[in-house]
Amino acid sequence: MARIILKSAVFTDGDIELSEADLPMTLGRSHRADITIKDMLLSRIHARICVGKNGGFELVDNESTNLTIVNDQDIERALLKSGDCILLGETQILVEIDAPEIDVHEKTTRELPLVNPRKPVEPPPSYS
Repeated sequence: MARIILKSAVFTDGDIELSEADLPMTLGRSHRADITIKDMLLSRIHARICVGKNGGFELVDNESTNLTIVNDQDIERALLKSGDCILLGETQILVEIDAPEIDVHEKTTRELPLVNPRKPVEPPPSYS
């Protein structure tokens, strides 16, 4: 099962690890948020992390006053991937996704890597 790991200096108890079963999770400055962040620039419930429509982890802005930013882009919603940098107020959070490798036989054809087709073989010249 895939996990998302949130890393930030503001998390005094260390990194926060969540699986898809833990979601949705809210982030904000209120004690009512699932993940409380002490940052006065955050809305009470600033954003939430949920399972995306096609799987994966999605960050959704909750119409926050001071925006939700991923990789220097203001977002309403964004599918997260390893290495993404989330900025909520003055709080920077680094994202790491730990997803188990899926066996090739379990993947759909859309998930398989593209293979360059062979160059068509031309028939030999005809000597008549």
